[in-house]
Amino acid sequence: MEKHKRYSLLAKVLTPAVAGLTLLSLAACGAPSAASSATSGGSEGKTSIKVVVAPIQFETAYVAKEKGFFDAAGLTVEIVPGADPAANLAQTVSGQADITTASWGVMTTATAKGMPVKVISGNGVVDPNVDNSGILIPKNSGIKTVADLKGKNVAVVGVNTGGDIPMLQAAAAAGIDPKSITEIAVPYAGMQAALEQGTVDAAFAADTFYHQLVDAGFKSIASPVREFQGNMPVTVWAATDAWLKSNPGTAKKFNDAMTKAAAFYTDPANVKAIVDITARIKQVDASKVNPKAYVPVNVSINLATGQAGIDAMKDLGFVTKPLTAEAMLWADAPRFAK
Repeated sequence: MEKHKRYSLLAKVLTPAVAGLTLLSLAACGAPSAASSATSGGSEGKTSIKVVVAPIQFETAYVAKEKGFFDAAGLTVEIVPGADPAANLAQTVSGQADITTASWGVMTTATAKGMPVKVISGNGVVDPNVDNSGILIPKNSGIKTVADLKGKNVAVVGVNTGGDIPMLQAAAAAGIDPKSITEIAVPYAGMQAALEQGTVDAAFAADTFYHQLVDAGFKSIASPVREFQGNMPVTVWAATDAWLKSNPGTAKKFNDAMTKAAAFYTDPANVKAIVDITARIKQVDASKVNPKAYVPVNVSINLATGQAGIDAMKDLGFVTKPLTAEAMLWADAPRFAK
């Protein structure tokens, strides 16, 4: 069965819901924020900024700061630990930060609802050849396949925010009604406890958290992200339209620094340095960090795969009138068509 047919099975199943996005849209129209009144660098924008990072795929931001790439670009950057993509976007829209880690799915939903935000550049990308995420179950579980998730509780990092789309696509492909799966919002860091305590029957985990669960003995029954979203943007850098209008030079400098950080991150010679960053930020021993958990990064947005993700969200019923991938990007955001 072709993937676009799988998507259509879900078209009437889901009701779009991203908590707080409507309120955030209203907040975006409010008074200038504390963040926007920080150190200014003139017409080109600020030189001192706050950047929110997610619990996953945060390494490039720390590389840019610690290797002096932000300094070389003329930026003083404070990195702020964040949470899920919707919450991170909230910090930027409310003015608590300047640039944030968001997800392609959340940006699709937010912009479809009219939120004045744009993708500045890309970050993490789905590796089509490596399992860096999956649907996990306990060893003694009676669940054997995706079809067995019917009537079960599954932990996801965000309900109906886009990150759960691959799991729902896999459910449809397995011939079950995705609505029969009860999604429960659980932070990645809490998924192991939820599985061990029986709060959920399965968990849809990603990146280092996925590999930690596998190492702890949990079994993966499917890798729907790799199957359905290969090469698609995962995490992206975003800011509000108003901030970008006032700080175009700052955004360009940020992208310049992140381009260097991506090159450093990608170089196999720097794996130990990246592992050390992960271990320090997560406060774990470096020996516990699996380098295989790292996803590819690309500052440039792949318009073709990005658009495929948007089309899937529309077919799934997450959004009704989404923007195109091109329209979601800031005018000077790096992009390519493939």
